[in-house]
Amino acid sequence: MSQIITELTGVPSTMLLTLRGRADEQLHPHPLFQDPLAVEWSKLLPWDNGLEAIYSKSKLNQISFAVRAYHHDQIASRHIANHSNPVVVELGAGLSTRFHRIGEKSYRWLELDLPVVTELRHKLDTQTQQHQFISASVMDFDWMSAVPDVAPENILFIAEGLLPYFKVNEVQHLVSQMRSRFSGASLVLDILGNYAKVGSKVFSQIGASHQWYVKNEQEVTAMGLHLVNVWSLYQLYPERWPWLVRLVLKLLTQLSYFRNAYLILETKL
Repeated sequence: MSQIITELTGVPSTMLLTLRGRADEQLHPHPLFQDPLAVEWSKLLPWDNGLEAIYSKSKLNQISFAVRAYHHDQIASRHIANHSNPVVVELGAGLSTRFHRIGEKSYRWLELDLPVVTELRHKLDTQTQQHQFISASVMDFDWMSAVPDVAPENILFIAEGLLPYFKVNEVQHLVSQMRSRFSGASLVLDILGNYAKVGSKVFSQIGASHQWYVKNEQEVTAMGLHLVNVWSLYQLYPERWPWLVRLVLKLLTQLSYFRNAYLILETKL
């Protein structure tokens, strides 16, 4: 397949960063996961100076993207293994290849994203009855009608790297709508703490400003979500971080300000 020409700006362009992070993980002697599709797709898509400025700002960015992806894999795999007719819905899916990594035994797997993203996915991926693409904004709540009619506890919603791009009132509205439709379902989401504002400034240069920051996970449970698990990204899979970084992170994440810089929350609606 020849290189694909596409116009991606703002938030949709950030999916190329995470795609590149997963592709580059395959260069590691002991990658956290296998993702040949990420390697293939990354070669087919454009890359510009704005993205390079973010990606190369720190060598730890690639590790962060890989660790985050792998941990969401683990949560989704557990959900699929522990439920009958398991449904996974990736909100703001971007160019996620998670279905091809771990979704084979799911009942249904839905990828939701903006039309410009879904159009691109159709050029790279194949839709099936099991694996479906939904073209919509997560804030256009009509998409909820496309979720299969199964018991809510069989549904896992994944909002990987998505919600910080929205305002707090928008996140609250989304959570309220999802709770009214899918009470008892699981929602996994990422949140940024105030320390992350330092590294987030560069995203505004490509029109993808982060807008929602929280002090801790209690601000999320105040929205009506029931907390099941919480992980600090920088405490996960320490063997994957360089030893010196591992030591520094171990010390810094004892302080809530640094621990909460990037959290992954598993919640119940």
